[in-house]
Amino acid sequence: MINFNLKHTIEALLLSSNEPLSTERLFKIISNKHQITKTDVLDAIKALENDYLEKEIEVSKVASGYRIQAKKSINDYLNIIFAERTPKYSRALMETLSIIAYKQPVTRGDIEAIRGVSVSSSIMRTLTDRNWIKIIGYRDVPGKPAMFSTTADFLSYFGLEKLEQLPELPDIKEPKNLDLELDNQSNTLVENDNLPETSLN
Repeated sequence: MINFNLKHTIEALLLSSNEPLSTERLFKIISNKHQITKTDVLDAIKALENDYLEKEIEVSKVASGYRIQAKKSINDYLNIIFAERTPKYSRALMETLSIIAYKQPVTRGDIEAIRGVSVSSSIMRTLTDRNWIKIIGYRDVPGKPAMFSTTADFLSYFGLEKLEQLPELPDIKEPKNLDLELDNQSNTLVENDNLPETSLN
């Protein structure tokens, strides 16, 4: 019988998964075969983090769980690898996403009032298809407009665990500049969706 090593098993699962895995998810997967506790899972993750201290990869905790990814110290190299594969998003899309992130929950009308221009359906569809935003309810006013907020996938993509980790907005006079900080952050990050599997294979 193959000797079971929890730390190595978690490492393999994180490397193989195309999305972050939560402690609960890891526990459910592994406990199907072995008798473990959630504390055992957390201890193994901590041990794995220690293993990577001197390496250019790390265990990163984001909103939807844990993932293994390259450290920011080698982003310059990764930007070369992913230059052609990283999606390019328009300024209008990033402005819309930034307003939702910082002002949520907001309606489409709120976004248009801040930006001063209409929001195209294609932008809202792209953000929804990426699962970066979702409808969380409807405002109790005539027309019952949908209210939008960001999702855990949005936080995970930008390497965040919670909304409080969003960069602080600078003092600005024009609301339409709300996208600057988030836009800058997205330009410095490599496509996080691809880091675990591509940078390590």
